[in-house]
Amino acid sequence: METVSMPPAIAADEQRHVLGRVARLLAGAADFDETLRQAIAACLPLLADFGFFDVVIEGEDVRRTSAAHEAPDLQALLSPSRWVRRIHPELNLCALSTGEPALHADTGEAWYRRAAACEDELRLMRQLAFASMLTVPMRWRGELLGALTLFMGRSGRRHDETHLAFATEFAAVAAPLVANARLLEQHRRVEAALRRSEEVLRMAVEAGRVGIWDWDIVADRVSWSDGVYELHEMQPGSEIGGLAEFRSRVLPEDLPRVEAAMGEALAGRAPYAVEFRTLLPDGRVRWIATRSQLVRDGSGRPLRMVGASTDVTQRVELLAAERRARSEAEAARRRMEVLAAAGERLARSLDPQATLEAVARTLVPDIADWCRIDLLDENGVLQRKLAWHSDPARSEQAMAMARRLRAPPDAVGSMAWVVRTGNAHHGDFHEAQVDPATAEFTRAFGMHSHFILPLVARGRTIGAMGVLQAESGRKLDEDDRALVLDLGRRAALALDNARLFAEAEAARKQAESANLAKDEFLAMLGHELRNPLAPISTALQLMARREPDAAVQERRMIGRQVDHLSRLIDDLLDISRITSGKVQLHWQRIDLRAVVANALELTRPVFAARPQPVQVQLPAGPAMVDGDFVRLSQVLCNLLVNAAKFTPPAGTVSLRLRERGGWEIEVSDTGCGIAPELLARVFDLFVQGRQSMDRRAGGLGLGLAIVRSMVERHGGSVRAHSAGEGQGATFTVSLPPSGSAPAPAPEPAPAPTGEHGGGGRILVVDDNADAAQTLAELLQVIGYEARTAGDADSALQVLKEFRPQLALLDIGLPQVDGYQLAGLIREQPEGQGVRLVALTGYGQESDRARALAAQFDEHLVKPVGIDRLTEVLQRFL
Repeated sequence: METVSMPPAIAADEQRHVLGRVARLLAGAADFDETLRQAIAACLPLLADFGFFDVVIEGEDVRRTSAAHEAPDLQALLSPSRWVRRIHPELNLCALSTGEPALHADTGEAWYRRAAACEDELRLMRQLAFASMLTVPMRWRGELLGALTLFMGRSGRRHDETHLAFATEFAAVAAPLVANARLLEQHRRVEAALRRSEEVLRMAVEAGRVGIWDWDIVADRVSWSDGVYELHEMQPGSEIGGLAEFRSRVLPEDLPRVEAAMGEALAGRAPYAVEFRTLLPDGRVRWIATRSQLVRDGSGRPLRMVGASTDVTQRVELLAAERRARSEAEAARRRMEVLAAAGERLARSLDPQATLEAVARTLVPDIADWCRIDLLDENGVLQRKLAWHSDPARSEQAMAMARRLRAPPDAVGSMAWVVRTGNAHHGDFHEAQVDPATAEFTRAFGMHSHFILPLVARGRTIGAMGVLQAESGRKLDEDDRALVLDLGRRAALALDNARLFAEAEAARKQAESANLAKDEFLAMLGHELRNPLAPISTALQLMARREPDAAVQERRMIGRQVDHLSRLIDDLLDISRITSGKVQLHWQRIDLRAVVANALELTRPVFAARPQPVQVQLPAGPAMVDGDFVRLSQVLCNLLVNAAKFTPPAGTVSLRLRERGGWEIEVSDTGCGIAPELLARVFDLFVQGRQSMDRRAGGLGLGLAIVRSMVERHGGSVRAHSAGEGQGATFTVSLPPSGSAPAPAPEPAPAPTGEHGGGGRILVVDDNADAAQTLAELLQVIGYEARTAGDADSALQVLKEFRPQLALLDIGLPQVDGYQLAGLIREQPEGQGVRLVALTGYGQESDRARALAAQFDEHLVKPVGIDRLTEVLQRFL
């Protein structure tokens, strides 16, 4: 019978050595992954030949770290493994799945067959050839944080109950250190999310409204568009003066920078581009970004400066929130390092009383006879917290006396003096300067020597700690005092940790509030961007009916661009919908040749300034696929614009459409190419290649991510190829062919010119006069009688006089919004039976639900197509 080597119980000295080793390793860990590696490494070889350390990041997201002692071949087998929740009907194989420890002291072929879930797992067990295993849970504050799973193999050893007990103790010691490392990792993820949010917000702001200004330098007169008046919250047409008045509106702290930028521009050394703060009439401060061009006469003398300004307050505030989050994450990292170095006792608990007693037990009786700790409360008053002696009865007696006796704050060496001055004090109590309260206290317990030090946590004094000698007759030498100082620093940090966790929670809530503010801003931005499109779209319909044969191609082109811009506004408001595949596709059979033609038309301004146009190769016959015409056009536009960005003017950009089982569209260029390390990530969000200092190529790193998402939604694929930097790049889109016979290529039709057969009285309410007037004219052309109103009061007056059968109401009305106006109309006798339709720039599903709840009969989003509008009118009238 084979003899099995059973190691003796693990010696206490060896256990202390391992616990000390894990404290040192974790204290030196640079990041979360390093903490996990050091934790599993500290188990080897005493507790195992190899093993796993599984830690829960969040939910079912578990990080597995493996290690093998001096066995690279085993490490190679372990590294690819991943944690999967699995509960064996008979065996406890992982404490993270069961929450309970387990010891399997004798594992072999029969055990392998019993434990393995599949042939691959059985094969791996045979390769690892372990003779025993144990698994223990790691818990922190009641949470199952992770598990250690350890194996004995080549060393010939096997686990016993001693190993299981020590592994359990090891997990308890490491748990608070791992928990703090995980907190840092979570802060890092929050910070990354905040950076992505800031990028999306910046893109939205730059696509928003712009104010235009014109400075007549010779006459020193400045004129503003309404947008600039709005930025400064001034009445349009108000007197704004010249350069001196402009300077008066800039905050004094920013004025030198603004004047320097203007001086550089007037001297011709740089364009005028600057961000500054301006004081609004109500005392608020707004950040404004402005950029301009200088106009000179024939002699080079400056004549005019024309520029554009935008409100960048939201962006600046979001950047400030990001800096705060980064600062708080850095504070959490420092907390982790200090707590990891604090030692086994302080790492076990963050409870203040438990920490106080842990410090005292470390000091008494090994270093001192007594330990005293006083802490400042929230009002800055020093409170007695601890008087500790090895005899509990004497501890209670000393605590009662300490609460009764108080030394004056100027008594040198007292707890209050140490807190007030921030200086430590070492001495004997028989000295003449001891105050009466201290003398009474020390005489009662025979104290003769002391060392009092301030407790300072992160630069803030939170109290004082004293160690005192009495019946032992010992002195506190330099080494003792150094140790006490070290323990004092750790005690202060542990006691302050609860406050820091509260701050971290507040920081998280602040980040969530900033993200909510961003979402609200984007909803408003969508409304403001859609509103100007409505009168454009309506004007096209009027042109089509008044002169059906006039400017057909031009109307067709404008109509396409209005539709395209409307769809892109929707995507701009939530870019995550595109990359997560939540964008709704409008399926139809289309000819890819028409998609190519549309994309070339859309990108014509990009290539107009280049000496060579795009080189295009198309098949002679139809290239039919099933898909969304606009989205596939967007894919090709993104690829063409991307190629133009990174190809010098003398280079070439080509597009080839060919059949390869399905259809392939290949966009290639002779530009700067893609580095090998970037090629695998080129379709990821916010990934960009190296650019010059002026960032002439621009962009946010979203275009190719959108390309991949849109192509995959069409059942296709996209790939990138480049021989390296300077070697150009090729992007290939593969799409499946259409499932039926070829059909004519879709061509966006001009606005329909036929009558829709209307009749009835309609009230149009919109504070945008252009939108209201053009829509009313269009309704009249197609046979309806229409009146307009710009606000709620006017609408109610027209309601009484005109008695409409249907009302089209904008939601964003001044003073009384569209929801409120709908309620007012329903309350009027003339409003009984009137059909109410919301026609608004607010286009989310929640906006539609709110409109229907506010007694609207229908909800339409600007700009609305004439066919959709007349369908609604005919349904209600």
